[in-house]
Amino acid sequence: MKHAIDDRRLTMRILGHWRSLAEGRRFPRRSQLDPQLFGQDWASCFLIDVDPRMDRSRLAYVGDALRDPSWPHFERQRVAECIDDTLLQLATSKIPEVVERAAPIGFGGPAIYNEAPILYRSILLPLSESGEIIDGILGAVSYREVAERDEVHPADDRFAEAWRKIGGQRPALND
Repeated sequence: MKHAIDDRRLTMRILGHWRSLAEGRRFPRRSQLDPQLFGQDWASCFLIDVDPRMDRSRLAYVGDALRDPSWPHFERQRVAECIDDTLLQLATSKIPEVVERAAPIGFGGPAIYNEAPILYRSILLPLSESGEIIDGILGAVSYREVAERDEVHPADDRFAEAWRKIGGQRPALND
């Protein structure tokens, strides 16, 4: 079966790799992950060691594209320690749902990052050494800044604050 590894979307490429690694099992094992398999996409990925107590789950790996410069040296921080308004905080927000549903979750939307409006996509994929208990999560996130000329849904006021902070105005919507 051909997977979406050649897709233009990061999240679909990562999902394709995850499916290939699962090889018919419910979940792939973390020990199967090879950064070389992911190529340049690995820089936009992260790994989480899932603890039965979610507040003790830790980041095992954070790709260079996701490391926030304001973070201290990476030393397996707890997920709960993610700095607000970072890509990691956005991307890790649905970890409990992945564990509860025992299935991948893709999500995204508008957000604020570095005081600028963005659109992001993220995917969280369960991993299990035993094949039963989710003990890890592979995640990936990509984003793009939203320029003032881009159309934004009028009900989404999350962008208005960011544009005010950077001295701009909310874009006019096309009629």
